[in-house]
Amino acid sequence: MPLRPNLIERLLTRSGIIPTVLLDTGVSMFQASALLTAGDIRLFNHLKEANLTLEEIGRKTNCSLHGLQVVLTCMLNLGYVNKKGNNYSLSKSMQRSFPIELFPDMVPFFRSINEKLNNSTEAVKNDPPGGIMGWDFVKSGIVGKSYQAAMRWLGSSTVKEVVSRIKIPGSPKRMLDIGGSHGLYCVEFCRKYPELKATVLDWAIGLENAKITLAHEQDVAKQIDLFESDLEKDILPNEKYDFVFLGNIIHGLNEEANHVLFKKIAYATSDKATIAILDQYSNVKGSPFEKGVASLIGWNLFLFAGGQAYDFDSVRKWLESYGFYSVTITHLKRSPGFSFITAQKRSKNED
Repeated sequence: MPLRPNLIERLLTRSGIIPTVLLDTGVSMFQASALLTAGDIRLFNHLKEANLTLEEIGRKTNCSLHGLQVVLTCMLNLGYVNKKGNNYSLSKSMQRSFPIELFPDMVPFFRSINEKLNNSTEAVKNDPPGGIMGWDFVKSGIVGKSYQAAMRWLGSSTVKEVVSRIKIPGSPKRMLDIGGSHGLYCVEFCRKYPELKATVLDWAIGLENAKITLAHEQDVAKQIDLFESDLEKDILPNEKYDFVFLGNIIHGLNEEANHVLFKKIAYATSDKATIAILDQYSNVKGSPFEKGVASLIGWNLFLFAGGQAYDFDSVRKWLESYGFYSVTITHLKRSPGFSFITAQKRSKNED
C-alpha cells in the first residue's frame, strides 16, 4: 500500500522539511523490493489460507526467522498484513483488491524491469529505437509468462468498467481485440452483445494466456477465436470488423508504428465501425495523482519500447487522418490515470 503520511507529515513534506528526494527514490525502491520479496516467498498466498505465526510462516516459506521478521515488519507498517498476538493475517484491503494468486507469477517481470531501469539515462540521452528493453524481452520464457500474468491482472482490474461504459452504435457482429492477450475484454463484450463474434490477436504466448480464460468462460468461449500474429509486423485479418479494441497498446509503440497500425485498422474495418482505445493519456484532466500515474506509465513505456503516454489531441488527429470521427475520451473512475478513446469510421458515402 502507498505510504500515507498524516496531516503534519504532509505539511512538512510540502515545506521541504521532510526530504522528498529520499521518499521518491530510496524509500520507493525499498518498498518495491520488500513487496516483490514477499511475492517471491508467496507470503500472501500462505496468509490467505490461514493466520500464521512467524515460525509457521518460516516453515512454509523455508526462510530464516530473522529475514522474515524484517519483511513482515515492512508489510505490517505498510498495511499489507495485520498482527494480533503472535498471528499474522492479511489486511482487509489486501483481501479486497490485491492480486494474491497472480502476484508470485508477476514478480519475475517486475524484477527484470527493475534491472533494466539502470540504463534509463542512456535512453534519455540517445532515444534508442525500440527502447532499452524491446518487446522481444517478453515474447517467451519466464519473463514472458510473468508479463502475461501482469497483463491478466491489469485487464481484470479495468474490464468491467470499460465494457460497461463503452457504447457501440447498433449491435456489433465482429470484434477484433488487437494485442488482446488474456481475452478478458472479448469475454465481457460477448456477454454484453450475445451475437458478437470476437477474435483475440496476439503473439503465441499471449494466446496461451487467452486459452486459460476461455477454459473458464465456457458460456462465451465458442464466440471467441484466436489469431496468432504480430501487430507491428503482420497485416490484420481482413474480416471487415465493426468493432476494434486496443487495450494498453498504443503507448508501447512510437508514433510512426501507431500510424502504420491505424492504417491497418482502417483497412480491416467496415463502414461506421467503432474503435475503442484504452490507454493512459498525458494531457488528461484530473488530480495530480491521476496525471502522475499516466505520466509514469508513459515513462516506463518509453524505456520499455520507445513508446510513451500520448496526448488525446495527437491520437484524435491520427484517427481523423484514417477516416474516424466523433472522437471522444472517457476517464475511468475506478482506475485513475486510465482512459479510453472511442471513434466511429466514416462510411464511403460520407467522404
